[in-house]
Amino acid sequence: MKSTSRSPRHIAFIIDGNRRWARERDLLPSTGHEAGYSNVLTIDAACRQREIPWRSFYLLSSANLRRSSAEVEHLARLMTEFFREWAMATNATPHLVGEIDSAELSPPLRAEAQRLLELCGHASAENTNNVAFFVNYGGESGNATVSRASCLDHIPPVDLVVRTGGERRLSGFIPPQVAFSELAFVNEYWPEFSDLHLDAVIDEFAARDRRFGGDPAAQPQVNA
Repeated sequence: MKSTSRSPRHIAFIIDGNRRWARERDLLPSTGHEAGYSNVLTIDAACRQREIPWRSFYLLSSANLRRSSAEVEHLARLMTEFFREWAMATNATPHLVGEIDSAELSPPLRAEAQRLLELCGHASAENTNNVAFFVNYGGESGNATVSRASCLDHIPPVDLVVRTGGERRLSGFIPPQVAFSELAFVNEYWPEFSDLHLDAVIDEFAARDRRFGGDPAAQPQVNA
């Protein structure tokens, strides 16, 4: 499937349902998180194949840090490993959003996030391979501090927000870029979200009439 003029140029994923996916299979929650992060690599590759120049992934909300210390420690360790694996698996330009210098994050994760932050690129018409990771981010964190400490200002508007796991809410994922986003809520848990599901939400997006609060003939331009 190739991109068309009706395809989203920027998709953001709220990766929900990792723990529930594991529980339904009598697995540990940690196994669900591992499957979830692995699927980020899979779905990002599928997006690249579909020529979607911008992908965002809501990896860790600030509210997630209120979970048990054991789960938070596992998430931090897993995310540190994920960032290292991601950097080797793709040549996409990374963009990192969130309070990554917070003491609530483990030192190894802060160090790995800082390394990615130093690679943070700028949006341009020539740059067609971008991934934004939202880490320790929440609606209450969308302030000047986060903007200074991240790549938020470099990210273009989100065309489509996809949330897995059957929930119908954004759970703090409210950067300015989602003001006019289309929303797609799917029942599948994130570890089972596949390229077929990706094609389905892209097709649904293409069929929608986006009016941006006004005349559909006067749609705002989105930089790639």
